[in-house]
Amino acid sequence: MKKEVFGWALYDLANTGFSSLFVTFFFPLFIKVFLEGNEFQIGLVYGISMLFVALIVPFIGAFSDVIGKRMPFVIVFTLICVIATFFVPFSNLLLALFLGGLANFAYHAALTTYNALMPELINKKYYGKLSGIGVGFGYAGNFLSIGLAALILNSLGWESLKGIKSMFFLTAGFFLVFSLVTFSFVREKKKNSSDKNKFKTAFVELKKTLVNIKKHTGLIFYLISMFLIMNAVSAAIVFLYLFGRERIGLSIPGYMVVFCLFSVTAIFGAVVFGRLGDRIGAKKALTMAVLIWCVVIAILIFVTNFTTFLVGGLIGGIAWGAVITCTRPLLLELAPKKKVGEFFGFAEFANKFSGIIGPAAFGALVVFWNYSAALLLLLIFFILGGIVLQKCQKY
Repeated sequence: MKKEVFGWALYDLANTGFSSLFVTFFFPLFIKVFLEGNEFQIGLVYGISMLFVALIVPFIGAFSDVIGKRMPFVIVFTLICVIATFFVPFSNLLLALFLGGLANFAYHAALTTYNALMPELINKKYYGKLSGIGVGFGYAGNFLSIGLAALILNSLGWESLKGIKSMFFLTAGFFLVFSLVTFSFVREKKKNSSDKNKFKTAFVELKKTLVNIKKHTGLIFYLISMFLIMNAVSAAIVFLYLFGRERIGLSIPGYMVVFCLFSVTAIFGAVVFGRLGDRIGAKKALTMAVLIWCVVIAILIFVTNFTTFLVGGLIGGIAWGAVITCTRPLLLELAPKKKVGEFFGFAEFANKFSGIIGPAAFGALVVFWNYSAALLLLLIFFILGGIVLQKCQKY
């Protein structure tokens, strides 16, 4: 494996560790159990942070295309995320919600230009394989991050305030340390640009794409399908632990076991669907992943014990690894090479708008109705997303 590919994939390990420890687990737990917040507040703060990302990332993608640089954006947003995460345990409810939103904003903003590095690292016919390697590294990172968390909590107390606060320090350190390897190993090719007003050029290119978006019909259907699919995925990731805690009284150690097994099947899903996408096409592979997600949500609606929760989680791992692996190659199939960063920016735009509605709507349904109603909403999103996905092709 080339040093650059290894460094790129290691960032997936770093940011997936952040996602599992912060987004899915300890931030929602800290807000609800120790700061007396609720699911609606958690979903709303994630949603607002996604709104800011949605408004900013298309320009970030376009600007990175103009200057021919991706890594500066990855580095800056990663550092913002790490700093915000570190200070969450020192906060009251309002400040913790703000810092959590800032960390989530920076985490997702960094992904725009990180994903756009792929064409510089490998031949386009291997995009699926590279994406699968990255996702596989990411879920391998879950083992390491969850393992470290278990060691610390076993010493400080599984349900103790001191133990839970220490998880934010672990998360910040984990993300930073592995990201430093990426910053060192990934070297972009020097690109000379005679453009003296790069900000203006980025806005012009962005406006041009918006004005001419009818020429990119495949992108339109891609954005709509991703909006619907990621609505469901975003909410599922954010509320997975709180759902298990509420529905079957899932303990922290019990969740860690489930999540590690979830990671195993996610690695399997990433690798298998990465190669499957290279063979049959990313769209067909992604369609299969969406169908698997529908099965998972149907199982979770009827969860009454640990066994059914575990089965749903194991299948969900395959579906999650598959979706994350297939979305990047599909977009690369649709994007003109000179607009890769811009197209990823629009993809993040759609994903982040879905991040506004999905978690907020899910949290509201939980607070004002119940988890079953919230899960039914996710099933509807997956079905509609799968239907629109069939229209997604290069025109």
